[in-house]
Amino acid sequence: MNYGCSNGNCGLCQARLVSGEVSKISHHDFVFGVAEKSMGHILLCAYTAVGNVVIEAHESAVIPEQHITTRVKKLNPLAGDIVLLHLQTPRTQRLRFLAGQSVRLDLDGRACATHPIASCPCDDRNIQFHIRLKFDDEFSQRIESLKPANTVQIIGPLGDFTLNNRSHRSILLLAFDTGFAPVKSLIEHAMQLEHSENLYLYWIAEAEEGHYMHNLVRSWIDVFDNFSYTPLNAKDLNPCATPAGGMQTDAWRDVSQALLRQLDAEHDNLNDFDIYVAGPDTVVQFVRDSLVKHGFPREQFKSIST
Repeated sequence: MNYGCSNGNCGLCQARLVSGEVSKISHHDFVFGVAEKSMGHILLCAYTAVGNVVIEAHESAVIPEQHITTRVKKLNPLAGDIVLLHLQTPRTQRLRFLAGQSVRLDLDGRACATHPIASCPCDDRNIQFHIRLKFDDEFSQRIESLKPANTVQIIGPLGDFTLNNRSHRSILLLAFDTGFAPVKSLIEHAMQLEHSENLYLYWIAEAEEGHYMHNLVRSWIDVFDNFSYTPLNAKDLNPCATPAGGMQTDAWRDVSQALLRQLDAEHDNLNDFDIYVAGPDTVVQFVRDSLVKHGFPREQFKSIST
């Protein structure tokens, strides 16, 4: 449903209360007309449901593209050459997005790149990214020089790497290195929605320190009964992998092939799952083609190249 400022000013979240009782929880400056008041119009950001309610509201078919000037809240190292970029939107212009989507980051028009969001839509003001720094990349160099309160323009959201909320199948999440970022967004959103289906995360890291949020993922096991986590190292799946020098295309394919064999051994029928893959383009293509070749339904597969 449509919304904007989340603090009672813009009126975009206006809806009509059809039945039930609501309670006002915050002040709003938006003024309703006499007819709207008589029809029971409210702002969804300023009221909460006391019991079961029926509301009539405008539903957006597509989330519109947004251009938001954010400020850097922090830039912290995660592991190796991977950093956490935490941006904060203005209070009156939060980012509307779906878990798993990406945005384009624009650094003063001099360096741009598209990155998946690593945070949950439930906190639409604090937007996080996991970014691998590359010595020969201008965008990386500009990222390294960012300081708190510097501005970053975000444009989006982009992509369809999102949960299929109509499906009742269990979910397999395959995250390769920083492909964990959009997968993290999906998992946190599913937890917030109290997703009833089983979620299985396989996180494949190229380097020893590649599971850079291992403790966080382990904590999810304690709070989410339907969640399973398997951390894997590329060299364990493919002894010929050479993480120190960066794996080449053939090595990644071997790793992907070994992972699929493991999945076949651990699960009775992969066709019973929705499968989400986030990682290098080579991995995404290989996994998709291998699954489809063995009869996996294309409509149950979603991917994002990171």
